[in-house]
Amino acid sequence: MPEFSIIAQNATVRALVQENLLERAFHDALFPRLIFRSEVAAREWPAGVGDSMIFTAPGLLPVSMRPLQPGTDPIPQTYGAEQWEAQLQQYAGTIDTNMPTSMVAIADLFLRNAQQLGLQAAQSLNRKVRNRAYNAAESGWTVADGAQSGTTLRVKRLNGFTRARSTSGNAVRFTAVSSSNPLPIKVFDNGAEASFNVIGYTPDTAGDEIGPGTLTLSAGTTSVANRAYVISDDRTAMVRVGGGNKIDDIISTDLPTLSSVRSMVARLWQMNVNEHEDGRFHAHCSPTSVAKMYEDSDLQRLNTSLPDYYMYKQFALGEILNTIFVRNTECPTVETVLGGSTATYSQDDDFAGELTANGAVGGQRVERILFTGRDYIFEMYSNLAALVTEAGLNGKVADAKITNQGIEVFSDRIQMILRSPLNRLQDMVSASWRFIGDWPVRTDATTGDAARYKRVGIIQHAG
Repeated sequence: MPEFSIIAQNATVRALVQENLLERAFHDALFPRLIFRSEVAAREWPAGVGDSMIFTAPGLLPVSMRPLQPGTDPIPQTYGAEQWEAQLQQYAGTIDTNMPTSMVAIADLFLRNAQQLGLQAAQSLNRKVRNRAYNAAESGWTVADGAQSGTTLRVKRLNGFTRARSTSGNAVRFTAVSSSNPLPIKVFDNGAEASFNVIGYTPDTAGDEIGPGTLTLSAGTTSVANRAYVISDDRTAMVRVGGGNKIDDIISTDLPTLSSVRSMVARLWQMNVNEHEDGRFHAHCSPTSVAKMYEDSDLQRLNTSLPDYYMYKQFALGEILNTIFVRNTECPTVETVLGGSTATYSQDDDFAGELTANGAVGGQRVERILFTGRDYIFEMYSNLAALVTEAGLNGKVADAKITNQGIEVFSDRIQMILRSPLNRLQDMVSASWRFIGDWPVRTDATTGDAARYKRVGIIQHAG
């Protein structure tokens, strides 16, 4: 009776089984190289310590340059300290395979479903690391969302404006802003830059400290224009080609240059940031950023009369100015950020930056080159083997090892769960992945200037 056929009831399965002559195989989809997560310093979460952890770093003692007076003792000194935290979170995905369907299909759906699930896991966690890094690099930079005045200020992004570390509040850890723990900021108000303190915030979505929301100020603004710049005093240092205090200042001719690279590398050195273990800083750039760099006259002069040099033969920047340039197709662009094509923020992809000037769909695209130093981010992961109890498992737990177009994705610290069929006919098999952990980006507020994050930085330029 065909009306009860598994094949006949599903058009997709019908096409997979046999319509005309089909090749008996799946072909792999285009898949990016996963680079961001390869830079994390992975550390296992200790057992029996709860689901949150506080990390502590000391500051430096002030230098002692003055000679002692005869017969006097040195005065005892103290150094500052700072803390940052990690919070265990669970990430997962799953897919079901109807085994009779897999049996009659011309391609093995179960193996293909498991492979696609492994690729999803690897790409998802890679983008979590990407967003944490870029959000730290853009911390404390946003614009006003609409013309307004008064003690409330609606902004496009709350990233970098919800926590403060002050002597009147928590002098060690960045905690929620309040009247006793204010965050100093600058706002372009009534035609000039003015200083205010943030003492509260209200996100559009409860619990979200990255996306749009409203800041509460200790004093009222006079006349803030739509998309006027709003910057915190502890914002991360940024090189914006062409200058300016907001993304809207970038125009089509503001392309990346060796000069902008020199400025960022000098910044990292000035803040005593250590290079990665290979002795170099790393710069993650999209293919567009690489292409735009070749328009720089300094770079062109550097390669004059060198047509066979690897930069032109391989279309790769390689190593320049103590920095290794990594071509990374997962850098945030309109195509790689959810909501990017509609210029909207999505909690499903919590990247804080705007991707076009003036927040306009189809407006001037803005690209970002991310510079990183050693230990800028950690992966605190839970050992999922500890979750297996003496009751055992219905199925199999293993590490995923997926191959796609010659790229072997080692899904380290990701658990793959193959559950045995539990329905009445025992023909529905579930495959799932799970990761429990967090990616704290450490702060360095006790040394150098006022910037909260110093081990990352970005160059913003026109795309």
